Amino acid sequence: MLVQNPSRIFKFDLSVWKKEKSCVVKEMVMKDISGLRRSTEIVFEESGTFDWHCPENTTVLIIVLYGEILIDDFENPVSANQVFSVQSDKSHYLSIRNHFPDEKADILLLELESKTANRFFAVENLNITEKNTLIRISENAGYPNFIGLYEGRKEETYTLYQQGRSIFGMVINGAFEFQNRLLETRDAIMISGIEMLEFEALSENALILLLEV
Repeated sequence: MLVQNPSRIFKFDLSVWKKEKSCVVKEMVMKDISGLRRSTEIVFEESGTFDWHCPENTTVLIIVLYGEILIDDFENPVSANQVFSVQSDKSHYLSIRNHFPDEKADILLLELESKTANRFFAVENLNITEKNTLIRISENAGYPNFIGLYEGRKEETYTLYQQGRSIFGMVINGAFEFQNRLLETRDAIMISGIEMLEFEALSENALILLLEV
């Protein structure tokens, strides 16, 4: 029998989207219960822009779900097969812009508490070339972080690297049974007091994101 650990579920159909100039924004705030402070999805209109405030001692991962974006004064755009990471010990703003004048863009920002005082930015390739396995998203997050594309009815287990941490899971697309809880597209969950996670894909090409925080 699977033990039900303490959890908090964020249902997409109960989410509130806020209009911000040329984009819409949806936030999930974690309230200091883990190393993950906020998860934010931003959908940009054509050529839309957004100024993102990064608090001090923060590491930010930006995953492009579709489209292509430009960040600050970096010359090269970041596309859906890449992830952008930045860390700073000082509060600052990131200016993010949809690179395309005739298409929308959708990004996911993960705001994490920094584990070091280093300052950096990086762009890494994110190629999901294999199904039914977890693939590391970034080497720069400071926390175990994975994404996986699964076939229907495929089961998986994940053992935490460090006891006492929580698991944040988000279904990017499709449906999963996540520790006996049903999660569908853009639903998310934070589970604490867990040593091993069990999940099962309930649809074809179901995409899941996991952070151990």
